Amino acid sequence: MFGIRKGFGLAILVCLGSVLAAGMAGAQALDAKVAAGKKVLYLYNRIKLEKAKAASPSDPAKTTMFTTQRANDEAAISYLATLGFKVTRGDEATPESAAQGMDLIVISESVDALDMAGRFRTTPVPLMTFENDLTPSLGMTGMKNDTDTGTKENQRLLWLVNAPHPLAGGLSAGLQNVLDDEHVRMNWGHPGPGAVVIATLPSEEEKAVIFAYEKGATMHWEFLAPARRMGFFLYSDTFLHLRAEGLALFRAAVLWLVSPSA
Repeated sequence: MFGIRKGFGLAILVCLGSVLAAGMAGAQALDAKVAAGKKVLYLYNRIKLEKAKAASPSDPAKTTMFTTQRANDEAAISYLATLGFKVTRGDEATPESAAQGMDLIVISESVDALDMAGRFRTTPVPLMTFENDLTPSLGMTGMKNDTDTGTKENQRLLWLVNAPHPLAGGLSAGLQNVLDDEHVRMNWGHPGPGAVVIATLPSEEEKAVIFAYEKGATMHWEFLAPARRMGFFLYSDTFLHLRAEGLALFRAAVLWLVSPSA
């Protein structure tokens, strides 16, 4: 089992390195040095946990859930820092102007999509979102729930359909086990015509769990991507459950987003 709950120890790095080394033949490599000094605006919910702790009467189940979500976001932020990124924290109230001077925007699944509305839709900064409910307002998918976007219950596997692409993280084509628990969720979207699809749900090729747009690519409603855009499968508590294969895909995603276009 590959876990990151207790930090990024030597065993984690060795495991990830073995996965990358085993799969890089035939795949385009990404330069890990590209992350050094790059600035990331990481948007997540910073209110729910505090409200749950202050509530009277208390709701232990809710407090536990939001504590897990917070730990999940902090783990993702810490991992970005290990790659060399400089992370600035933000939330649903963070204005678009905060993206000025940033190299990457990451939007966690823990945000409330209604509060985000269409913010950052036209921002000319590469962006990755885990929140599938935001992909319509960002122009990345259509709006119909369970047709254009959705969440798969009890899902730990994905089907890698584009192994030669650098976003495949050096993994082989076909079925990949990316999460260490079968009782978790995976977000998906049905992207527009200009998308590069990297992975889908098994036997559901219309449901992409990793998809991306190059700058200028046609997304939905003939909206052109103002910079690179990506939808990634993480739920609000699943960064903590990434196996080495899943972390390889996440690493490839953030490196690709800040890499120069070919």
